[in-house]
Amino acid sequence: MTFTARVSFVLLWLASLVLVGVFASAQTRREPGAIISGADIGFRPDGWNGKRRTGTWLVRIDGEWVEAVSTIRVVPATE
Repeated sequence: MTFTARVSFVLLWLASLVLVGVFASAQTRREPGAIISGADIGFRPDGWNGKRRTGTWLVRIDGEWVEAVSTIRVVPATE
């Protein structure tokens, strides 16, 4: 391998490292979005799924927003 080929290879390798570093630094983490809310129930949007908005339902307890968790309960079909 000639000296010129080695220098070219090293320069291309360094350029690829810089390019990967630029892409990696562009992937910063975003803060959670603002909460769309009423008095005690809110929705924090996270992203999109096609044309539908995705996010998390929240409830306000003692002035603090807490993630709402749904539960499944058994209800008899007949009384």
